Amino acid sequence: MCRIFAIDNLNKRMEQESHKDQDKINALIERYEKMLEGEFQSFFDSYEFEDIVEHYIDNGQLGEAMASMDIAYEQYPFSASFLIKKAQILTILERLNEAEKALEIAQTLEPSNVDLHIAKGSILSKRKKHHKALKYFHKAQALSDEPIEVHPFIAFEYQCLGKFQDAIKFLSEFLITEPEDDIAIFNIAYCFERLDAYSEAITFFTNLIEKAPYCEIAWYQLGLFYNKSKDYKNAVWALDYALLIDECFTAGYHEKARSLTQLGEIQEAINTYLLTFAFEEATGYTYLKIGLCYKDLSKFKQAIRYFTKASHQDPQLSEAWMEIGLCYDALGSTEEALYNIKKALNLNPDDLEYLYIQTGIFQKVGLYAEADLAYQRLIELGCDAPTIWIEYADLVYSQNETKDAINLLKQGLIVNKDHIDLLTNLVAYSFYGKEFTTASSALKKALEVDSESLEKLYTLFPELEHNKDFKLI
Repeated sequence: MCRIFAIDNLNKRMEQESHKDQDKINALIERYEKMLEGEFQSFFDSYEFEDIVEHYIDNGQLGEAMASMDIAYEQYPFSASFLIKKAQILTILERLNEAEKALEIAQTLEPSNVDLHIAKGSILSKRKKHHKALKYFHKAQALSDEPIEVHPFIAFEYQCLGKFQDAIKFLSEFLITEPEDDIAIFNIAYCFERLDAYSEAITFFTNLIEKAPYCEIAWYQLGLFYNKSKDYKNAVWALDYALLIDECFTAGYHEKARSLTQLGEIQEAINTYLLTFAFEEATGYTYLKIGLCYKDLSKFKQAIRYFTKASHQDPQLSEAWMEIGLCYDALGSTEEALYNIKKALNLNPDDLEYLYIQTGIFQKVGLYAEADLAYQRLIELGCDAPTIWIEYADLVYSQNETKDAINLLKQGLIVNKDHIDLLTNLVAYSFYGKEFTTASSALKKALEVDSESLEKLYTLFPELEHNKDFKLI
């Protein structure tokens, strides 16, 4: 508890210092802008110009930042730093050729300037010339009094080259000295994820937390990697610490709720999602997740309520409409189910899962012509799983179209060669359709693929076991 009070006091002192600094910046900007308006002439120290440009960049006023650099360069024509700063702004604006020209002049003034080489590397990075960018960043590292500060630039180029282990090396060294740098934490987490190195990530973030126990982002990433490792109990533990440090950290609530769902603590997951509404505006995504929790509890009416909220909050959220349809189907309200599933498909017409669900409900309510068209659409979209061919053939066979059912199973076998379930169904339908040669060859192939296929056939079509004509085959 004493440590928490100490942190709170430190935070208060830092806030007070921050307010003082901000007051100084505000006064500086006011003096600078009055000069621009022609009220008076004023001289600014070089460090003041740097504060001015940083202020404008932080506020997204890049044009004003550029103008202040031009004025600074007029007052300090032999200083490379303002040209370099201008080049950095031009790089942000994607005006790379102009940035390079500014750096050419800067290089004649101060060829060993660390920021010069970082700026050159950044331009090459923007041009996706990552190997060349690395050369400049390594040169900047060699020239710098604090080479560790160049590590994030080097790491980013390795990330772009897919050399995630190299990126981890530089980021981990950087985080030793800057353990609470959010961007570096997110980047190293990304690298661990790309390598599927979950256990290594857990070890790294556990060690990082030893250095920065009050860094909620580090605790959050630890929770994420416990989640990815399916260690949901420890994930909740880590995320609770992230939320203890920052109760407004909504991403932590979402991830904790996901972990609780995996642990089967569904009501607690719902309560956790609801907590986010105190810190952020409710989104369709959050309502959707709450609805899915109620659906897991088989509380379909409550689920529909939240899915409906999700669809109102985000009318383009097709999954919400689909889930409303599935809940109505579970409640036996098929007409409402089909209406909402069609809404989902209107938003996402080529979603194979949605089409497949709709096809099943069509069959369930006896809309066989619609189901037939839906199966055709699934196949047109490239859905060639054995289940699709078997179910489609079953639908056609139930409509006394035995020959068409046989042809569908043959097509299915072209893309699913020697699939045992397709073969056994082909045996039965061919026999019922009096295509005994096809039935015989299909049975022979089925027995070659699986010696127990005859038993499977009798399980699916028990009437064949005692059929004399089939016994002859």
